[in-house]
Amino acid sequence: MSSSRHLVVADDDTDFLRLMTFHLDRWGYRSSIASDKPSLLVLLEQEKPDLVLMDVRFGEYDGLELLGWLRSHRPELGVVMLTAFGSIDSAVSSIQNGAIDYITKPIDLNRLRLTISHALDASAQRPQDQIRAFVQTPSTERPLSRPIVGESRAMVELRSLIDRVAPTDATILIQAESGTGKELVARALHERSQRDKGPFVPLNVASLPRDLAESALFGHEKGAFTGADRVQRGCCEVANRGTLFLDEIGEMDPAIQAKLLRFLQERTVQRIGQSDPISVDVRVVAATHRDLRAMVATGQFREDLYYRLNVVPVAIPPLRDRPEDIELLANSFLKSAASRYGRTLDGFSREAIEAMRCFPWPGNVRQLENLIERVAILCVGPLVELSDLVPEIQGASTQSTINSKVSDEFGFSESPELRPIDRMERDAIEQALRSSNGKVSEAARSLGLSQATIYRKIKKFSIHG
Repeated sequence: MSSSRHLVVADDDTDFLRLMTFHLDRWGYRSSIASDKPSLLVLLEQEKPDLVLMDVRFGEYDGLELLGWLRSHRPELGVVMLTAFGSIDSAVSSIQNGAIDYITKPIDLNRLRLTISHALDASAQRPQDQIRAFVQTPSTERPLSRPIVGESRAMVELRSLIDRVAPTDATILIQAESGTGKELVARALHERSQRDKGPFVPLNVASLPRDLAESALFGHEKGAFTGADRVQRGCCEVANRGTLFLDEIGEMDPAIQAKLLRFLQERTVQRIGQSDPISVDVRVVAATHRDLRAMVATGQFREDLYYRLNVVPVAIPPLRDRPEDIELLANSFLKSAASRYGRTLDGFSREAIEAMRCFPWPGNVRQLENLIERVAILCVGPLVELSDLVPEIQGASTQSTINSKVSDEFGFSESPELRPIDRMERDAIEQALRSSNGKVSEAARSLGLSQATIYRKIKKFSIHG
């Protein structure tokens, strides 16, 4: 990749800037950083970057306002917005206001790299070429898929459900929060199906510019519009005899929803400018972090399309609901990151593990993975300590300790229904007892509690076996 492509990262998080420049440099880009609006404007006066990656919440400034300024003063400059979990609506607004794409934090590195490549192409391309950037031609070399890690009951049930429905051709709707691994599950469904030799074609619906969505999905003929100088197959056609994965289906424009419904009913594709439809054999797996039932009730999503997609619903549990999987996931990510960066890391201290168990993980598994990558780069090692984790996770550990001491001292909970902290305590004790084959003394030692406390908790939470 040419080092002449210059990227600017605008964000007020210095650790995030450091990690971004590390990866951008590793991928062969030239990178600059701006931690506030004045430094960004000075940098843009001095340099002519190819792309700006800018946070929606840029310190005291509104990134969307800066986006408007950039679109009016530097219209040739491509902008990709960065947004934290829970700010998807702002990110979609940024697309409508001229951004090429957006990426949610915690950053998925594979998506970041692909988005940058698409954005650099799109900022200098004709509509024909922009569409081609979204329609990924399947590679003949099959990538090694990552395993779905977790031994909690929810994850065991998820893997069992995948094994049962994968061999069928049923349409699947994956409903889960951002960062839980929706594409990972979609790939597992494809690879365990009879279509595994065919293409797996992912398309992020939210990142599609409205005026290109129909062509990206269904293709177009030569001359169908200005700049269409050749025939372009859409994703529905490219996925023939394979699987089409439509991520963030809840962001689809209503006009395109109607066309997708027709495709699901008839299994035919009609390119823009084409008179005769083409029959295709495609399995559709859709995914969303939004509540489609609520969107149907408010008229934002077609009811008939919802039922066409929701033949087999698949739910991925958020990480906060399966804290017993955190140690397994963290060690897996640490081993992988240590190998990539040439580090010798032996694992985590018990305090670090307990702190990660207590944190609610709003960004889910992706957030955990990015934290571990940061730790693998920055920690002194060889053992990852509590002090190596980011402050908000250290703070979660402190609050958990306070709650635990109060509960131990007075021996009551606020209501018959377990509070989140109580659920985490119960899960931790159950896991410790399983690991020690029911030996209370060993379970107490592993948790750093007294045997009397463990017995009191067993009674309190009605733990059996």
